[in-house]
Amino acid sequence: MRLTLEKVLILKNIPLFAGIPEAALSDIIAASEETAAMIGTDIIKEGSEWNDMYIILQGQVRFHKNGQTLRECNALEVFGELAALDPVQADITVTALEDSTLFKISGPALYRLMNEHKALERNIIQSLCRRIRALRSLSTDTSIS
Repeated sequence: MRLTLEKVLILKNIPLFAGIPEAALSDIIAASEETAAMIGTDIIKEGSEWNDMYIILQGQVRFHKNGQTLRECNALEVFGELAALDPVQADITVTALEDSTLFKISGPALYRLMNEHKALERNIIQSLCRRIRALRSLSTDTSIS
């Protein structure tokens, strides 16, 4: 187990938590559950209820459906923000590609943290906006002026 100070330093290196005061980062750590996933372990299974956000402290995970890889996430990346904000039945499986350590934050805890720490709320909204813009740009035909 890492010390709280070590965990705060890790969060400071993740863009989602940029500019958030250390006291707020400590609250985020206190509200999270540190979990381990051994290589090959499914963290999220297709069809299961998904209502948590994950922060990868170390390791790598794979998002896949029907045997096809959709994307991979590495250490210091975050996934599941949408599921934490609006629980859903998972339409993908997330599997550890290597032994991984993650912070897991439940939806209710995330809402409480966002209410208490407006900088976190702003960062999550901005992160989701960037993701929407990126998806829109992928679906736009740039060959048409």
